Amino acid sequence: MATVGRPKKEDKRDIEIRFRVSKEENERIEELAKKMNMNKSRLIRNVLLGDLGNMEMLNNIGLLPIVQNTMAFYEKNFKGQDYWEKIKHEK
Repeated sequence: MATVGRPKKEDKRDIEIRFRVSKEENERIEELAKKMNMNKSRLIRNVLLGDLGNMEMLNNIGLLPIVQNTMAFYEKNFKGQDYWEKIKHEK
């Protein structure tokens, strides 16, 4: 019989970390997660691990849409490639 369900990830996340936030903090996290088009867990992981830097600061100074567009452009055009190597070969 065939296995049903999603394939197992190599980097499985099986450790749960819980912490408390205020209602206002939760609203800020939810709002930012919605703007970044990601769930709260991914947002918090990215902020804590430094993947996207301080997104709230980017949002406050109006750079968040620019960062989102840049990330989308990179994903579409350069994902899996060494960007600087590609530029060197275009000269």
